[in-house]
Amino acid sequence: KGIHSVAIVFIHSYVFPEHEKIVAAVAKSMACFTEISMSHEVMAMVKMVPRGQTACAAAYLTPKITEYLAGFTRGFDEGLMTNVRLDFMKSDGGLTPVNDFGGHQAILSGPAGGVVGYAKTSYRPSPGNEGA
Repeated sequence: KGIHSVAIVFIHSYVFPEHEKIVAAVAKSMACFTEISMSHEVMAMVKMVPRGQTACAAAYLTPKITEYLAGFTRGFDEGLMTNVRLDFMKSDGGLTPVNDFGGHQAILSGPAGGVVGYAKTSYRPSPGNEGA
């Protein structure tokens, strides 16, 4: 029981992340947090509110995503993870390696995957433009 995740957000951390790093070091030294999410790492952008919301989503969801991925990869044959690249779709439709996949990237990954899949399966090149 208790709080196991923390999101750290400072107004100007997108340019000067040192204060977030100091607070993260203090949080880590407390040895009670399984997830420490710093806004400058999660989303380096000027606007604090969206950056803070994303940091909170990462702090909240990443432990569950990590737990799921550990169970998912545990089912693979020994050595498979070293010989095969395993990527997951992010909310923006891009791919990221399994060890870089966080909760904030997973929120819209299903809908993004649907859009990418639809685009790939429904694309029909026009005559004379088959190479596109």
